[in-house]
Amino acid sequence: MVDDFGLAVEEAERTRAMSQIGLQEIRQAYDREKAAFEMSTGDAVREQDVQVFWVRAEMARAEIENDYPAINAQALIALNSALDALVEHLVPAVRDLPFEIHMKKAEEEVPQVVEHLTPEIRQMAISKLQEMLKVEELKGLKGKGAVRYERRLRAVGLGAPEDRPIPIDLDQALTEFGVIRDCLIHRAGRINPRALELAHTLTARYKDGDLIRLTGEDYRTYSAAIRCYAAEVIDRLHGKWPGLTDPGGKPDLENWRGCHLIGA
Repeated sequence: MVDDFGLAVEEAERTRAMSQIGLQEIRQAYDREKAAFEMSTGDAVREQDVQVFWVRAEMARAEIENDYPAINAQALIALNSALDALVEHLVPAVRDLPFEIHMKKAEEEVPQVVEHLTPEIRQMAISKLQEMLKVEELKGLKGKGAVRYERRLRAVGLGAPEDRPIPIDLDQALTEFGVIRDCLIHRAGRINPRALELAHTLTARYKDGDLIRLTGEDYRTYSAAIRCYAAEVIDRLHGKWPGLTDPGGKPDLENWRGCHLIGA
């Protein structure tokens, strides 16, 4: 689950970077083709090609001069989805870990049973044991900001420690992008009153009906918030997950804005 989160983040960041590089290359290609055409004998076919390059360059120019809003939005949605998936799948794994450990010990002590134990039957046995012990049902992801994740994480002892609360501005950034994400996906990118109510700090930048345009600075802020919060969640696993190596040093929550990818 942790690896999947890391790979999803890498893919989103890589795709964003390559998309930006591609647009810049398209814009520069027109100048190269135009210069080559002017040095040629005025081939009509090549003149048509130059026209095509100009159209593409103008499309690229609009995106570049607007600071890649669509590309930034797509990458941030992918990062946010990766964080959702991390918490959604991590919590039940931590809850089920003691049962998995006891099941493995039982299999080692009675190896002949393993021959008849399919993955499906094994999971049924674990689920039945959880039912008998009245294991609490896990809460789904709900709300915006850090609370969206903390209420689920607390169920398995992975909530924020008292001595490491989530900074207000980090929670604010997570909340802002949570409502921005909903507007991008469900309202064709336009802010509505509900979004401004849930993330009142956005009123300094948007009013009802405004079209969301995420800049590079927005990307650095929101991607840093997602990456730093995810790193904090993963760090809480130490002491709970067998064999997990502590990389040393905890995420710098107070300076979370520096957690964006270098060059982003």
